[in-house]
Amino acid sequence: MVAIPTEPKPDPPPMPLANMINRVGASEDAMIPYRAQYAFRKTVTVEEFNESGKSIGKFTYTTESAVGPDGKSYERATKRPDNSLNVLNLEPEDLGVLGKIPPLPFTSTQLEHYDITYFGTEKLDELDTYIFRLKPKQVERQHAYFDGVIWVDAQDFVVVKSAGHWVTELGDLDTVNFPFKFFETYRENVEGKVWFSDYLRSDGSITTKKGYTRLRLIVKWDNFKPHPASTAPTSQP
Repeated sequence: MVAIPTEPKPDPPPMPLANMINRVGASEDAMIPYRAQYAFRKTVTVEEFNESGKSIGKFTYTTESAVGPDGKSYERATKRPDNSLNVLNLEPEDLGVLGKIPPLPFTSTQLEHYDITYFGTEKLDELDTYIFRLKPKQVERQHAYFDGVIWVDAQDFVVVKSAGHWVTELGDLDTVNFPFKFFETYRENVEGKVWFSDYLRSDGSITTKKGYTRLRLIVKWDNFKPHPASTAPTSQP
């Protein structure tokens, strides 16, 4: 896991910060129509580890996006979850926490809710990226906001990585059966300038009378492909 930086790097931004933020929001806005056009598969894995690091249980749940009779997209399970967890009492409905994280969290209208600081540049794999620190201006009870860092491609200003917490007025977006607080998410170039989340990771832990158990959450999105024209969603879900 990465640590959220507390101090910006010394190099100045290449253009006024407001211009950079506007370009990030515009790039995110451009992804919105594509989100409804593409089908995908999502696999959620939660694994338990004992104090020595040995895997002692695993939960795997796979869904695929589909289009209902009303023209809206949803996710359907491909089969019942494989569940050999020993400590965590996890059911598919507990994964609803993930549904509160927007698939495109940094659109122009959403960025208005944040105080944003430029934190310099970093090489991310083969990409040159700009780093921005986001903190919500205020939190709400029903809506989760991002508190963390985003990495933005220096050429197209698309978000390629994020790392941080999702917070509400009540604190981090987690539950007893879903004790994950810090999420690191990567995006994949699907087609041209279309970028979708393809990998999310979070580490957590739980303590019981039997001892301390480390947990790891991995979410993978793959098999991206356009919906057939006859079943394409008519609106964003």
